[in-house]
Amino acid sequence: TAAALFLFWGSQGLYNEGRRWLDRLRACQSGPPTLEWVKALYCASMMADAQADLQAGTALVEEARTLTAQTSDLMMRAVVECADGMLALHSGDLGRARSHFETALAAFSGRGERTLETGVLYSLGLVYGLSGLTDQAIEFLERVLAITQRYGEKMYGSYSLWALGIAVWRQGDTDRAVRLLEQSLELSRQVHGPRVAIACLGALAWIACERRDPARAAVLMGAADGLARSVGSAAVIHSNLVSYQQNCEQKARQVLGGKAFASAHRKGEQLGFDAAIAYALHEHPPSPSTSDADASTRLTKRERQVAGLIAEGLTNQAIADRLVISPRTAQGHVEHILTKLGFTSRTQVAAWVAEQTRDQN
Repeated sequence: TAAALFLFWGSQGLYNEGRRWLDRLRACQSGPPTLEWVKALYCASMMADAQADLQAGTALVEEARTLTAQTSDLMMRAVVECADGMLALHSGDLGRARSHFETALAAFSGRGERTLETGVLYSLGLVYGLSGLTDQAIEFLERVLAITQRYGEKMYGSYSLWALGIAVWRQGDTDRAVRLLEQSLELSRQVHGPRVAIACLGALAWIACERRDPARAAVLMGAADGLARSVGSAAVIHSNLVSYQQNCEQKARQVLGGKAFASAHRKGEQLGFDAAIAYALHEHPPSPSTSDADASTRLTKRERQVAGLIAEGLTNQAIADRLVISPRTAQGHVEHILTKLGFTSRTQVAAWVAEQTRDQN
């Protein structure tokens, strides 16, 4: 069940939840390896990689290799190759990542493992693109898009549109890159996938900077950073792309000045998932409820009190105990706060409370 839930956890950015369950299961596992157990280790390692916890990712890959050292099961070995490839990809070792993914793809092809095969095709397309092998990247990513469109799949579709956008942008086709990134954002909104939305917002910020629109770039970078914090990740998780983020921020700061950049970046941070995508798609200007002067007045007195407790790091049960209310009532308050402020996580609520406190001081 945990292995099957990975695609949901990953698409929603629920890395902490997924890793917590898989860590608990690891402590209970015994006996000879099974394919599902190896898949679970693969999933746990990928979530660790996405949160830049490469030490944990490495330990999980090593555990999987040890577990399958004596097996002749080709599928188990191929899954471990995938895990090793993802670790190499997030570590910036594109050559090693490519080798592992190509080995895994050969094992998955023709065996009915469509989900695993699609995931490896996407990973290879991304690796080729990051390596500057644009033609190969386009070939593999378009194969993924054909599969996802045929079966109505949206998660790998949104990821592949982002990777394809990055590849063609680096090739110099900026207009097509923007179209692809916007299509990716449309899909990520449909499945509420923050991780790929973060990646698209970052890429569109780089393009805005390139097009000499530093204010828009700052808002987009802020939106990406805010959403990334909400899922316990970084805005850019591939080391081969970090330089674009750094260059964009440096140029935007130089043109706008530190104070104006910080203001625009803060507007982006406060947008929330839906508003950030709407802004990126030019559906409305950056005027999130969280930055309006009357944002806090939309919360009741009790909701403002609960928001303060969220900022202290309290769970729903702890909030219920503190306020002498039922856990269900506490949960209802939390849900109303998230809805009214346009947020998707408790982390965003905590950041909002901190911002309100700074403004009042």
